[in-house]
Amino acid sequence: MLTISQFADRSGLSPSALRFYQRRGLLLPTGRRANGYRVYAEGQVEEARFISSLRAAGLPIAEIREFLRMSGRSREAMLATWQQDMTARLLSLQIADQYLRGVTSTQIPIHLEHWKEPSVLVWFPATAPEGPLAFRAAVTARKRELDRRRIPVLTSGYVRTLDLVDGHLHGEVGFRIRPGRRLPQGARRHDVPPTVFATLECSVRDEKAAHRVFRLLHGLGFRPGELHLERYLPGAPDRYLLMMAVRRIQPAAAAG
Repeated sequence: MLTISQFADRSGLSPSALRFYQRRGLLLPTGRRANGYRVYAEGQVEEARFISSLRAAGLPIAEIREFLRMSGRSREAMLATWQQDMTARLLSLQIADQYLRGVTSTQIPIHLEHWKEPSVLVWFPATAPEGPLAFRAAVTARKRELDRRRIPVLTSGYVRTLDLVDGHLHGEVGFRIRPGRRLPQGARRHDVPPTVFATLECSVRDEKAAHRVFRLLHGLGFRPGELHLERYLPGAPDRYLLMMAVRRIQPAAAAG
């Protein structure tokens, strides 16, 4: 058996860290000596190092405690979730770094919007005569429908134009809602993983906005992903937010 000082020396953790882990229920001493001092088993050294590694990876205490109580496939599933979350966080940091290295105070204002948690977009089919912000009426009507059904909307007014037939636009209007909500009949569910978007507020008169965004993203070293959205902005009858998911990056052209 090892005293707390001996165990701290073996595991590389401080006695205060071991006391903290004990208070949080992560690593309990095997017992106590007659004098009341804590003692640990040698077999706990590896466990202490593992817990410390998980903390260094930024994992919350509550999740680590839950993981330690699991076994077998449950542990594998939680590890897979952690790996996915870490991949998303690393991509977010890479994009932020690339953005700060490439952005200047004089260029067109492209910004980043980060959906840090998995999200659900609920989409409704829509048709409207061709024109600026053609689906605004559909957005308003579908928002009222969700309100009547008491489905809280996190952000609304997303639009995807799919086709133009005989002067009418065919597409979808969407809303970002919390996972686990039951969708209205006729709605399409779209699960979106944690995602970083490059965004640009555009005028409806700017017919080349998307092309300009692609060029700017390329100059910053970004590669747009598959998800492209337009978001109608409250109180802005002639403007919208162009949103392009950034899935991968490459070294910026200006990087030396």
